[in-house]
Amino acid sequence: MTFRRHIAHAIPLLFPMLAAFAVTLYLSACDDHGLSPVSAVETPGFSGTITVRSTWPPQDSVMDLRIAAFRNYPPKDILSEIINGSAVFSDELPYGVDTLNYRVQGAELNGPFAYVVVAQNYGPDPFMQWRAVGVYTLLGDVASPSPIDLGSGRFIRGIDVEVDFINLPPQPF
Repeated sequence: MTFRRHIAHAIPLLFPMLAAFAVTLYLSACDDHGLSPVSAVETPGFSGTITVRSTWPPQDSVMDLRIAAFRNYPPKDILSEIINGSAVFSDELPYGVDTLNYRVQGAELNGPFAYVVVAQNYGPDPFMQWRAVGVYTLLGDVASPSPIDLGSGRFIRGIDVEVDFINLPPQPF
């Protein structure tokens, strides 16, 4: 048998093998929802940019700095809001950085948050010595915080906060 005849006999078998390979490849790109393609679903939460508009206070007066989001405005106090599960916090933010991107994420995050701030722990008491140093506001008025709503668990970008350590916003706690 010549080479051409071998190829001619193999071609009818080649198409079903290629079809099976294509179906296998397609199915491996699907998730648990049948034949729907994999979609990139983000963990619920929010992100933005923190911009510091003033000079930083001495480092020994910035014990901790975090984004904090509260379901209630005004919040009673940080400790009560944490105990009630009405507050979420970012990881600790670095000292001395004038512009910083942040993310707050968690599978359990959903619904509205009435008050989003940059909170500074300014003393040795990690529960009571906190103050707001920046407020998320769409109006540019730190006395009028803007709420965010994560709905049933979506991710929102652009929750930007300006920090002014010298001209503090109204203090709710």
